[in-house]
Amino acid sequence: MSETPAISTSGLPGKRVEPYRAGITITPFMPVADSTNAFISPADRALMRRLTIALFVLAIVTFAFSRLYLLYSHKFFDVTGTAEWIWDKHRLASGQPMAFFAARDFDLPANRYYTKIKIVGDPEYTLYFNGVQVGGRRVGEERVLDVYDVSILAKTGRNRIVVALRSENGVGGLIAALDIAPDYQNMLVTGRDWKIFRQWNDALLAGDVASIASKPPMLLGRPPMRKWNYLEKLDRPLATPPQKIVAPVAATQMIAELPEVRVVEGVAVVATLRMGAVAYDFGPTHGRARLTLMNPASHARHVKVRFANDASELAPLEGGERTIVDPVERSFRYVMVYGGTARADVAR
Repeated sequence: MSETPAISTSGLPGKRVEPYRAGITITPFMPVADSTNAFISPADRALMRRLTIALFVLAIVTFAFSRLYLLYSHKFFDVTGTAEWIWDKHRLASGQPMAFFAARDFDLPANRYYTKIKIVGDPEYTLYFNGVQVGGRRVGEERVLDVYDVSILAKTGRNRIVVALRSENGVGGLIAALDIAPDYQNMLVTGRDWKIFRQWNDALLAGDVASIASKPPMLLGRPPMRKWNYLEKLDRPLATPPQKIVAPVAATQMIAELPEVRVVEGVAVVATLRMGAVAYDFGPTHGRARLTLMNPASHARHVKVRFANDASELAPLEGGERTIVDPVERSFRYVMVYGGTARADVAR
């Protein structure tokens, strides 16, 4: 007798063997296969159509959202319009100090609501508008676009912007734009039509100087390019013109020690650099230090300066233009200038 269960198709009583007893499964309904969707029921085909339509609609919505995001992020975050970051053309990897001047002449219409300059020059800048020093500062890590209301200085017709840029290692960027009404913004922006001057002349504040060669800037890209990303606007007061220049009451020669990092056989080591220095004593004062080069040169020079309120703080340290003014007002007594490169006084 066979051990394999028999399956009978007879409908007679007692002859039927249930399928599960034989260890097999019988499908009660089998759809007819076609050449495109083998063994897919009409209900499944309808479901697949609905899923395809849903995925198509989702793709359209995603694309539309991404385009709207790009449009509105540019509108609300990129407040400088088509302005580009610009800089002097030179070998950035050289690490040499850099000082130069970016200038632009332009015309303003008569029907202005106001005139505002939006600007930042990293790492340090000084802004001049129509021959007047408007402002400037040393830029830190914050992403801030300085806004100066220069309506009182603006003229219908020709105007001129000059920006002095300084960088200890030659790396930086300048971006600027000008607004004349809430609905008329960025009428003037930094770009290839600006001029770069390597030398300073007081006449630059009024116009181009024939004896000083100019060149176009290096374009670094538009926001949010590079490290600056998008910038938030911050109103800045106009710089107060100095009312007087204060000379030091005494000057003391000394030998100072500065920390220095040297690379010896590929290894960075900390060393001490000894150099001459002059400590200028102004008595307790408040103002902006002004430094004037002792021996003017055609190339940029890095002047090391230290501020102190007590003579003991002048002990060995732990750890372009001929005359520049510190953009930061400070309370101090001494200004020590290293290396005999410049002399100091105070602008109040």
